[in-house]
Amino acid sequence: MSKQKLLVDTHYLIWDMMGHHRFTPTIEKKIKRHQGQCYFSTISYWELGMLVGKGRIEMPVTLTQFFADLIKKRQYKPLALSPQVADHTRKFANTFHGDPADRIIVATALEHNAVVLTADEKLKALSFLETF
Repeated sequence: MSKQKLLVDTHYLIWDMMGHHRFTPTIEKKIKRHQGQCYFSTISYWELGMLVGKGRIEMPVTLTQFFADLIKKRQYKPLALSPQVADHTRKFANTFHGDPADRIIVATALEHNAVVLTADEKLKALSFLETF
């Protein structure tokens, strides 16, 4: 078991629960290797709500049930937005695209010394962020 925290980006949370083909056996193994150290940013609550609200994704259950099922299935732990996380966001305010959820996920990872599990190429390209 790895001691390093794994912060899972919102799209992988969705793909995991929805059985998406991009949630591969390789991703499954990475998550299992970090069992007990898997986290998500609480901005994912907001981000998924926005995706559903805009009709970009359909959910077979309520968001409350989705996250309860996700936490039960993977034992993910939420990491909340905090003043320390906000402080990180100001350090790279003009460094990459303006998606507020991505900025908070990156800042959360930096604050908690976590590796980000993401398919987002813009995040993977950040020199100051460790990603899978």
